[in-house]
Amino acid sequence: MQRDLQQSSLFGGPQQLPEGLSYEPDFLTGNEEDALLADIAPLPLREARFREYFAKRRVAHFHREDLAPRDEDGGADSFTSGPLPPFLADLRDKVATRLDLSPDAFVHALVSEYRPGTPIGWHRDKPVYGIVVGISLAGWGHMRFRPYAARDARHTRSLALAPRSLYVMRNAIRWEWQHSMLPTKMLRYSVTLRTNAGPRRGASWASGGAAASDDSDPCEVA
Repeated sequence: MQRDLQQSSLFGGPQQLPEGLSYEPDFLTGNEEDALLADIAPLPLREARFREYFAKRRVAHFHREDLAPRDEDGGADSFTSGPLPPFLADLRDKVATRLDLSPDAFVHALVSEYRPGTPIGWHRDKPVYGIVVGISLAGWGHMRFRPYAARDARHTRSLALAPRSLYVMRNAIRWEWQHSMLPTKMLRYSVTLRTNAGPRRGASWASGGAAASDDSDPCEVA
C-alpha cells in the first residue's frame, strides 16, 4: 500500500501547498544513499546542454528504448547513456512501489551532479513526461515553485530538499507551475524519474493550454 507522503510541512501548512506536490524527507536510508553514490561515481556523466548552451551540471540520461531522443533534437535530454543500470532499476522499483505505479510507467531516468554554485532556471519539464519524481543525494537542494500565470516573487514558494528525500510532482504543480533550483552550496546529486504523459496531455500543452511551450531548460539563469 502506498505510504502517505508528507504535505503539511512544506510551506507552513496544507492550505499553502501547491496541489500535486508531495515530499518525503527520509525516503532512503543512509546505507541506501551511500550505495547509490558509489554506483553513480563511475557513470559517464556529461555536461548538460540545452540547444547551444552548456550548464554547470553533469548528467546521465537513460530512456526507454522506444522513446530515446535524437541528438539533433537539441533538447536538454537529447542523448542517452545506454540501458538503465540495475541500481537505477532497483531505485525505480522502490519509487513505483511507494506511488502504487508499475515500474514500467517510468520512461526516463536522469542522474545529475550539481557542483557548488550550480542553479537551474525557471522551467517546466517537457510535455512528453507526466509524473516527475526527484531523489536528493549527498547535499541539500533548494527548489522554488511559482504559478505559470503569476510569475513573480509574491507567488513563489520554496522547499528545502534534504539528502535522501523524495519529492513528487503531478497534476497542478506539474502542469500549471514552474520550478527552479537555487545555486547549490555543496556537491549534490539527484536522480529524477519521469513517467510518460500520454498523447492527450502532450497535445493539450502543444495547443497552447495552461501549460504551453516551455521545455526543461538547464541553463544558469534565474
